[in-house]
Order: sequence, then C-alpha cells, then structure tokens
Amino acid sequence: MIYIALTYLFSPILYLLLFFRKKDIRRILVIQTAKIGDLICSTSVFRAIKKKYPDAHLSALVNPVAIELLEYNPYINEIVSLDNGLYKGFTGKMRLAKLFRNGRYDIAVSLNPNVPLTLAMLWGLIPVRVSIMPDFSGITYRLASMFSTHLEKHIRGRLVAETYMEMLKAIGIDSKDIAKDVFKSPDADKRVVGETLVVSHWEGTSPSPTKQNSKLVGLAVTSGNRLKEWGAEKIAALINKLVSELNAYIVLIGSEKDQDVADKIFKTIMRHDKVINTVGVFTISELPALIESLSLFIGVDTGIIYMADALNIPVVDIAGPSDMEDQRPTGRKIVIIQKNLPCVPCSHTFKAPYECRYGHRKCITDITVEEVFQGASKLLA
Repeated sequence: MIYIALTYLFSPILYLLLFFRKKDIRRILVIQTAKIGDLICSTSVFRAIKKKYPDAHLSALVNPVAIELLEYNPYINEIVSLDNGLYKGFTGKMRLAKLFRNGRYDIAVSLNPNVPLTLAMLWGLIPVRVSIMPDFSGITYRLASMFSTHLEKHIRGRLVAETYMEMLKAIGIDSKDIAKDVFKSPDADKRVVGETLVVSHWEGTSPSPTKQNSKLVGLAVTSGNRLKEWGAEKIAALINKLVSELNAYIVLIGSEKDQDVADKIFKTIMRHDKVINTVGVFTISELPALIESLSLFIGVDTGIIYMADALNIPVVDIAGPSDMEDQRPTGRKIVIIQKNLPCVPCSHTFKAPYECRYGHRKCITDITVEEVFQGASKLLA
C-alpha cells in the first residue's frame, strides 16, 4: 500500500513529465508474465497489434519459463524476460520502472492484474497504459488501477481472450479474432522426425501410427498445478485401454521434471512397444512439431492442451477444477470432461489455487478412465 501512496504523492510530477512526451506510436509493450497456457491464449493480442501497427516495435514482457513460446513469433520484435522475484521491495520496483522508462514505450498493454506492474507503467512514463480489471481483485489493485489510462473489466462468463480484444479498442484495434498462435523452431521437425526419436520408434510396425489411421495419441503425464493431477495410475489404465481396444500408439509428453511420473506410468502399462516416452526430450519451441503429428491429444487443463488446440489437433480436456467459461480449447473437435459439483469451478484465470480447500479433489479424482476413453474414442472414430 505504501507504493500506491507514494505514487499518489508524486503523480503530479509524473503527469507533468508525461505531458511533454511525444504522442507517437513507435514502441508498444505487451505484458503477459503468466505461464504457458495463459500465454498461448494471449497470442491473439500480439497478432492484432502488429496488424494494426506494422511499423511499430512490439515488445513482449514474459515469464522466463515461457519465453521459448514467443521466440519464433513473427509478430514480436523483442522479448523481455521478467522473473517475478526481480521487482520485490522498493529497489525491485524502481528497477522495473527503469526498465519501462529505458524502453521508451508509447503504449503498454498489461494482461496481468498486478500492482507493481501497474504502478511501474506510470513510473516508467508510458503515456498510454491499458490494464485489465479481473473478476477477482482486492482493494490494493483497485487503487493502483486508477493510474491506468484505460481499464477493461473482465466479465464472468466471457472468455478472457475476448476481454483482451476489448482492451485493444482503447488503442484503435477492433478485432474479435481470438485464434491462438504457436510457432516452432526451424529445426523442430528434424528433431522430432529425423533423429529417430518418434516416427522411427515404430519403424516396421504394422500398422504404423500416422494421421491416416488416426491412432497416434499424445498424453500429458502431469500438470504444473498439482491440484489438477489426474494420477499416473489412471493414465496407465487409459493407455492400456487405448492400446488394447483401439490399437492406438501413445506418446507421453511432459517436461524433464515430470520424468518420475512417466517412469511410474511405464511400470504399469502392458504394451511398451506401443508407447514412447518423450518426457523431457523436446524444448517448448520443438514441441509444436511433435504435437502437430498427433491424431489426438489428452491431458488435464494445462499449457500443452492449448498448444494442441492452437495447432487444430483434436483434444480431450480433463478440466477438473478449471473455469471453462474463462478459458477453454475452442477448436472444432474438443471433448471437455468436468464434474458438476458445487465447488466447481474453483480455478480461474485470475485466481488459481494450488490446493483443494476441501481436501478431496473430487473434481479431478472422480473423473473415470472410462469417461476419458469414451471421449477419445469419439474423436478418433
């Protein structure tokens, strides 16, 4: 609260300095420091801005975890990595304000309802400061948001991506295109196909897993949020059904930290010759090449679900506690599995718990292997 009070105290000086800034649109900053899924669902913002202002220098301020997602995005001129820990304390907030001031940005669009970022946009002397008012916000953020030149309220029941498009009207952009963008690295195809990692794993098998026989299924082994975990036992049981009843080939997908879960799954499955473990093998910028080779992707509501959706791959989304009105896959071939419980949803875009307040996680544990299998069968039919 002290930083808000200081901002109110010095705001006359800051607004006076802003008065002498030129009103050009040469440099634009988009702030999205959320993780993979939220960032993918924000990519329509970069595309819309660049189409409206093709000559402007567009910068993206992102979480280091997700930086590779934008590395090959043609709509972005510069990626700035920001660890949330860097703006803790007074020194950190001044460092953040200096970062914005040195960027000489004419417009900043903040997709994060965050007090330090909101205040730093003013301290950084950015003339146009567009922010979002989430459906969950405290008094501190409400006070800080008064320093935005435009504030767009997120309305419950509307996709957050649609709210982002409403925000852009403040800078002259009128678009309803919320399609997601994912771009792979130039050598991604070679890594996935050419280095005997995936396709050649089944070389000589009959039939081989291809798009033509619609039997190559990707499975996310875990989630970044443990609240959404479906469990290695259920994943293994699902794999056994997909292999034995649909003659499917399975690709396990995850990051290096998920290897323990993948090992546990491998110990339980019956047909190791029909399953390949790519957990920890590919970088985020290489993953799109693997995902786009799939016939179907299955996972809890996490980042790779939205990568598959962006690539128009059929998806079975084990939604669990997630608010599907806030954010969901929007492709044509989607099956969303979610239990109708009084406490569902409890995980929202702007309010995401990491523990079940009731301790039972029934929203995810009550989802059966048969339910997910039926969803997969429907999409593979």
